[in-house]
Amino acid sequence: MYFYFDSLVKSGIEVVGSSVLGTAVTVEGASVSPLNGQGNISGLRVENPEGYNSQYAFELDSVAVSINVGSVFSDVLEVDSITIVQPTITYETKITTDNIRALLANRPESGAASSSSAESDEAGQQIIIHELRILDSQLNLVAAIVTAPVALADIEIRDIGGEGGSTSAVNAVRVVLAELSRSILNADLPSLDLLKESVEERIEDGAQRVEEAVEDLGGRLRGLLN
Repeated sequence: MYFYFDSLVKSGIEVVGSSVLGTAVTVEGASVSPLNGQGNISGLRVENPEGYNSQYAFELDSVAVSINVGSVFSDVLEVDSITIVQPTITYETKITTDNIRALLANRPESGAASSSSAESDEAGQQIIIHELRILDSQLNLVAAIVTAPVALADIEIRDIGGEGGSTSAVNAVRVVLAELSRSILNADLPSLDLLKESVEERIEDGAQRVEEAVEDLGGRLRGLLN
């Protein structure tokens, strides 16, 4: 019973997550009690959309969850809480967009195809998340040829789908990604001047190493000739 429930949670996250985000979502393991609905999701990885260099957008080593067990096989899955501690988030920017917005754009909201998709989403199991917290995030900024760690404020979202009774998994993920995107844009991101200084420092450091290597090689050659 326990193994079946854990397997159900793991496969559910992978199948629904991959469908919603339009990219591979994998989970190493899940351990959730079928008695009280409390447990942990380990090794959750979300791959970046196509066109981005970093392999993963999100790496979540541990996610604590509390689920209303009685709702698992009902039309509305009720999640009491989700707590994500120290996730590694890679924020890879391009000229006009970034990987977080690309994930959001993987499920367009207009057009005939998206209308059909939306109807399919609404027909599936709905969800309510009473509390979601993302704490002590490790944000890695990847921009052009530089990378930099960035401090990200904790995120707390309450009652996703609660006001309207429930929402689709697509909309729930959209709410979380939109809030994360806002948090990143409000973070103390390095200025262009600081990024420029970082590049210049790396270039100078590289040039110095080349110069030292040339001098060392020259010394060795002189030693051989002598």
